[in-house]
Amino acid sequence: MMPKFDKNALSNKIRSSSHHAATDINARLDRAEALVKKQPTGFSEVTEPVASTSNQPIAFTRENASAVAHAVYFARVPIEEIDPNPFNARQIYHPERVKEMATSILASGQLMPGLATKREGRTVLAAGHYRWKGIKTAGLSYMNLMIHEGLSDQELYEISFKENDERTAQSPLDNALSWKRLLDDRIYSNESAIAEATGISLPNINKTLSILRLSEEALELVKQKPEHYALSALYELVLLEKAAGPAIAVGMARRLSEEDIGRKEVADLRAQYENPKIRKTKENSRQYKIHIDGRTAGFIKEWDSGKVAFEVNLADPAAREKLVAELKSRFNLREGK
Repeated sequence: MMPKFDKNALSNKIRSSSHHAATDINARLDRAEALVKKQPTGFSEVTEPVASTSNQPIAFTRENASAVAHAVYFARVPIEEIDPNPFNARQIYHPERVKEMATSILASGQLMPGLATKREGRTVLAAGHYRWKGIKTAGLSYMNLMIHEGLSDQELYEISFKENDERTAQSPLDNALSWKRLLDDRIYSNESAIAEATGISLPNINKTLSILRLSEEALELVKQKPEHYALSALYELVLLEKAAGPAIAVGMARRLSEEDIGRKEVADLRAQYENPKIRKTKENSRQYKIHIDGRTAGFIKEWDSGKVAFEVNLADPAAREKLVAELKSRFNLREGK
């Protein structure tokens, strides 16, 4: 559970900061406002933000919008009227970073607006979820947004994916979870459509989705620190679990989080389970000595596998010839064969 955020303590600390810091913050706000007016969303055609001197949402009229595919306008929207992106590219949010965002917004204000659309009288975020969570944690009432009217489900996903990719890209597990939702809800027809939308190769799309085949315990470990797991290591982890079972995969998932290891170490362990070395079984043997005229003349040795070794030294040519003849007859031997 995330620790309780002490807004009053933070506000007192901020009020005690120096005049120099306040001047710097004002300069940053001026630069941010100029940037938002120039290109607030990354799209080429937008309307000028409508000025507001109150805390109420800014009214929008068709006279304020350009004749573009999606009318775009600035608004300050009550936080309780905002819903998260149902097709958000990022699925995992760190409580500590939410607290850091809340601290930053209380200190400097919301420097950049989020992106959103309107649906059934509600405001639906397209991008800016860390800011949204930070504003709620800080106890503030409004969020600055650039509203893009009429965004499709695909656009909701692609805008969030693009914004994250340009800042702090979502983890492979984020992608796996969001892509599964997009496919299950038929927002995209198949993996190839997601590859085209994201610019990620189809093989990497398939490898990413395979992460969800991991056992629940392994996935829970990955969720705790998703940024510690590269796609290549996670894909090897999937193959390891298939070869060695969940317990081995969970142990390696823990090592990936805690140690300075990666794909190679997972692949090496997988190879041990997929191609185990066959240990030669030690055979028991029995040996019998051959005695002639009171002395040892040789031996017969046998093994459990069926192997028999025979060695004898016969000084008498007649005895030697007789033994060889018996062996030839016993094994149906011919000269040179």
